[in-house]
Amino acid sequence: MKKRNKVSLAFTSIVRVLFTALLFTAGGMGLGLFLGIIVMTAYALFHGGLVDMTHAYKHVAFPTALAMGAVGACVAIVLEVRSWRTTR
Repeated sequence: MKKRNKVSLAFTSIVRVLFTALLFTAGGMGLGLFLGIIVMTAYALFHGGLVDMTHAYKHVAFPTALAMGAVGACVAIVLEVRSWRTTR
């Protein structure tokens, strides 16, 4: 079996980390938006009146997506480093 060179291994590791971060960010955006809409709707029901749903994007979904993307990237980096150390 032919060994792959280090550049190829590094490139695939970076692509995997970025893809994982993208998936976690998208999932965090979806989850944050869903929770933000539920919270804003509950707020409108209890306090009466209309609520601007852009607050669900600005104050809930976007920060949740950033946090989930950062967590996903950190976990992926840790797993890639662990993989690199065990293959040597």
